[in-house]
Amino acid sequence: MLQLETIENSYSFHSYDKQSASLIKPDHSIHSNQSIEDTLVQISSTTIIYKDKLDNTNLPAQFMDFDQNSITRLLEHNADIYLIGTGSIPCFPEKELFKYITKNKLPIDFMDTGAACRTFNILTGEYRNVAALIFFQ
Repeated sequence: MLQLETIENSYSFHSYDKQSASLIKPDHSIHSNQSIEDTLVQISSTTIIYKDKLDNTNLPAQFMDFDQNSITRLLEHNADIYLIGTGSIPCFPEKELFKYITKNKLPIDFMDTGAACRTFNILTGEYRNVAALIFFQ
């Protein structure tokens, strides 16, 4: 279990493994009388998590397909920092895409999916404006 307290108005990661993650819904607590089905949501495909929104439409299935379009989709969520969970190992994008990110000073950090889940919880717990793009493959 990653998150013990309720994070107001935001999703938080409860747990994760190589194929999926469980998120606590905004303004819910796993320590309440609510059923687990009412408290948690399960994701098992590439998903953008932003405050009270989950977006998994038209995203690449695996990090090796991360591209400029993925960045554009991510930036639609207007966060101060963007976390990319690349799967079970940390990876970085192709050289040209990485140059684009650094040239435009985009606040995007790449890390393995577990680290992205933990970092997301820390930053949202500090009420920071963060979005995460999570890959499982």
